[in-house]
Amino acid sequence: MSSYPTDIYVVSQTARELTVIDPSSSSSIIAGVVTGLLFTLIALGTLLFLRNTGRSIHPLLWLLPLVGVPFLALALLASVTTRITLSADAGTLSVRKTLLSVPISSQEYPLAQVRLVKVGVGDVCRFLYVSLADKPAANLTGCTDRTGYNEVAQAMNSFLDANRR
Repeated sequence: MSSYPTDIYVVSQTARELTVIDPSSSSSIIAGVVTGLLFTLIALGTLLFLRNTGRSIHPLLWLLPLVGVPFLALALLASVTTRITLSADAGTLSVRKTLLSVPISSQEYPLAQVRLVKVGVGDVCRFLYVSLADKPAANLTGCTDRTGYNEVAQAMNSFLDANRR
C-alpha cells in the first residue's frame, strides 16, 4: 500500500505487532500558524501606525491582535497524531494521541475483547472504530477526510484473525 504523508497508514507490521499512524495534517498546521501570525502582525502594525500618527486609539482596539489566536489554536488542534498499536505479545490494542509529540491521551483494549475494526462514515468524513465484545464500540481516530481507512481496517482485521488465541 502506498501512502501519502496525510493518509492514515500502516507504518510497520510483523507477525506479532502492527502499528498504524494517523498523522497530523501539516498543511493545516502551517496554514493556521501563517494566518494567525499574519492577522496578529497586521493588527499590531495598524495599531502602531495609528499611535505614531498621533491619533487616539480606543483601549479595546489593543485587543485586536488577539484575532489571530483562534487560528493558532486551530493549528495546534490539527497537530494531533494518533498511533494505534496491536500487539499479540502484550495482548492489547493501544491508542496513543500526541500533540506536538507530547502525549495527551492513551487508551488500551484487550485483544480478547476486540471483535472487529471498522470504518465509520460521517457527513463528510471517515474514522476508525473498534467493535468490542462486552462494551460499546469505541472510536480509534478522529473524523477526517483522509484516505487509507479501508486498507488500514483490513490490515488490522487480518492481524486480529491471525493472532486469535
